[in-house]
Amino acid sequence: MIVTNVRGLAAAAALGVTLAVSACGSSGDPPAAEETPHGYVAGAEEVAEAQSAIAYLTRGARRLHLLDLATGSEREVGLSLGAERITEDGRFVYADDGNRELEVVDAGVWTVDHTDHVHYYRAPARSVGTLTLDAPITTVAGFEAHTTIGTADGMVTVLDRRELEAGKVATLATIDSRSTTALAVPYADQLLVAVGDDPGRPANRIVAMNERGEPTGALEAPCAAPRGWAVLRGGAVIACENSLVRVKLDGEKLTAKTLPSPRGPVPTGTFGYRPRSNEAAVADRAGIWSVNAAKATLRYLPAGGRQLVAAASPADGSTVLALDRSGTLISYDLGTGKVLAQTSVPAANLTLDVDRAYLAEPAARLIHEIDYRDGLRTARKLRVTERPDLVVEVGR
Repeated sequence: MIVTNVRGLAAAAALGVTLAVSACGSSGDPPAAEETPHGYVAGAEEVAEAQSAIAYLTRGARRLHLLDLATGSEREVGLSLGAERITEDGRFVYADDGNRELEVVDAGVWTVDHTDHVHYYRAPARSVGTLTLDAPITTVAGFEAHTTIGTADGMVTVLDRRELEAGKVATLATIDSRSTTALAVPYADQLLVAVGDDPGRPANRIVAMNERGEPTGALEAPCAAPRGWAVLRGGAVIACENSLVRVKLDGEKLTAKTLPSPRGPVPTGTFGYRPRSNEAAVADRAGIWSVNAAKATLRYLPAGGRQLVAAASPADGSTVLALDRSGTLISYDLGTGKVLAQTSVPAANLTLDVDRAYLAEPAARLIHEIDYRDGLRTARKLRVTERPDLVVEVGR
C-alpha cells in the first residue's frame, strides 16, 4: 500500500509538472524564479576590486579602526574589551584581552578565492560577539567553515565560521588536545589538530578531525611541538620542532609530507605571506625559513648578523622580506641571500597584500605603504587618528 501511495503521489507530481510545463508561456503566468547570480552573497555588495583595509587598535583601547586603503577614510567599531592582541582571517578580526576574553569583529570586507577567479565583497562592519574561555587564549585560526581558539589548558574551541558570517557566535565543539599545544588549523572542511599523549607536554602529531572533534581517519602525521601555520594555495603548512608538515588535498584525499628543517628548530613565530599564494616565511632572530607549499620545499636564509623580528614572502619565488630590530625593512635574494634593497621604517610588524607591504609606526600615527616590487619604494604614508599599536590587514 505504501508503494502504491508513493507511486500515486509521484504520478500526481509528474502530472503537476506536466501541466506546469504545458502552461509555460501562456498569458497570466507567474514570472519564472530568477536563478541566484554566481557570487551572490545576501546582505553584501559585490565590488570590482579588493576592499583592503588596515584594522588597527591602540593597545588596551576599546575602539577598532578600519582604514580603507582605497579612500584613506576610517570606520570605527566599538569593543566590549580592552584589546591586547589582534589577529585576522581575511574577514574577521579577533581581539583578545591577553587573557580569556575574545571579541569577534566582522570587518565587512573580504575576498572569496575560487582559485581561477576571485570575488570581492563589502558589508557593514560590526562586532559579532564576545566569548569567555576557561583559560588564557594562545591561538586563533580561521579559514572557510571554521574558526578555532586554543587555550593554555590544551583545549580547542571550534566555532561555526558560517554562523559568524550571519552575525552569530556558535560553538560546535571543544577538543582536548591531550597536550600543552592547543592548535587546530581549519583546512579542506576538516581540522588539522595538534594532539599529544601527555597533558603536561607539547603535542607530537597532527590528526585530521571533523567539526565535532572526532578523528576522521583521513590523516595522522608526526609533528613534534607544533607551532606556526599557514593555509596556502598548495596546502596547509604547520611548523614542527625540526621539520615542517605540508598537508595537501589531493583529489578527495588528504596527504602529508614532512620537510626536514635545513637548520635547527623552526621558529615559533607567525608566518608572513601574500594572500592566495604558495609561499610563506617565518623568522627567528638570525634567519628566515621560506616554504613553498606547492613544491614542498623548505629553505633557510641567514640574516647576515641582523636581528630579525618578522618575515614575509611576496610569493615571487626569488625574494623574501624581513624586518629587523632596528626598524629596517630588507629585501633578500632567496637564492643567494644577497640584500637587494632596504629602507628604514621604524616599525615592529609587517603585513603584505598582492601589491603592497604595510608597516605601522605607532608613535607617529603612521602606516607606511611600501611597494615591495619596486626596490621597497615608499608609496604612501597614511596618517591615522590613533596609535596603531596592533595592526592587521583585512579584505586582502
